[in-house]
Amino acid sequence: MTVLTLPTSATVAPLTTQRTLARRLVHRSALAEVFLTDFQSVDEGTFRAAAQLPPAHFYYSDHTGRPSMHDPLAVFESVRQMLLCAMHLQHDAGADTKSITATASLEISDPEPLRVRGPLDLVLNGSVELAKEYRGAISRVVHRVRVLVGERHVGTITVDTAQRPNDVYESLRMSHRSTPAPYSDTLPEYTDGVPVPAWSVGRDRAENVVLENVRTEDGALVARLRVPVAHPSMFDHAQDHVPGPVMMEAARQASLVLAQEHQGLSPAGFYLQYVSAEYLRFAELDSDITVTTHRIPDSLDGGQWTEVAFGQAGGEVARMRVRLGSAVGAPAPSAGASDAV
Repeated sequence: MTVLTLPTSATVAPLTTQRTLARRLVHRSALAEVFLTDFQSVDEGTFRAAAQLPPAHFYYSDHTGRPSMHDPLAVFESVRQMLLCAMHLQHDAGADTKSITATASLEISDPEPLRVRGPLDLVLNGSVELAKEYRGAISRVVHRVRVLVGERHVGTITVDTAQRPNDVYESLRMSHRSTPAPYSDTLPEYTDGVPVPAWSVGRDRAENVVLENVRTEDGALVARLRVPVAHPSMFDHAQDHVPGPVMMEAARQASLVLAQEHQGLSPAGFYLQYVSAEYLRFAELDSDITVTTHRIPDSLDGGQWTEVAFGQAGGEVARMRVRLGSAVGAPAPSAGASDAV
């Protein structure tokens, strides 16, 4: 058993990675998709958790970058699971409450700890930056989470989430629809689109490609979102909309294609260093979503910055900003680097 410790009150027990938490707490169906292993409330405004990234994963490990590293979106998924758990255990949200993400951001400030062969243990330090209640129940909360490997700070994730009871959620879902929203498990697995080659988005598996019908217009990359409704990870369970992390993946892939087509840069040379997302309304499953990506030139830090817009039915459903970092780094340490401190 790996035991993780943090510089906190002596009354708080060490975090453990002995087993995963219950699937219901992190809203996952498959055990293989549960990365969170422990959760503790420290006080009203702080909480912490442990997670373990798997050594191999159909989706998160499928990258052509060398040296290989754990996927930053797997880190984001661990935090997303932590915050779902926090809604129930930290904020007392009931099982009939839905979480709706308004904004989210991920920044990897030190990628080297992610370059580990084998499983990787994470320590997640969460804080409540803003909390609002309505009729005695949490209605909005902004969380900030610091991600550590041992005592080394890897990055920071911030998420602004609304909490709504089921009946209110159903009313919101109909705000831009005239018919009930279909669920992903009722829709065809494949479309008539032409997906981009897996290598062009830094993937080996075609099943992990989420862009199709790519073209260039006025210097921008334009594509249709290839919604993977049967994907075992991106759609671990039935959804009535396109999940935010799927659009994050699309933004990453579009940024990689743009770097390759416009600058001749290999997708294998990059990792996702930063992404910020603003979700404006629900992304529907039964209407095409257009992904439009522009490069932001001459950034002060010299990074590969892009802006990505998601359009549907004449309106914008989400917008994101992405920075690709160089995948070149020090040789990957052995898995022992993630042992207890």
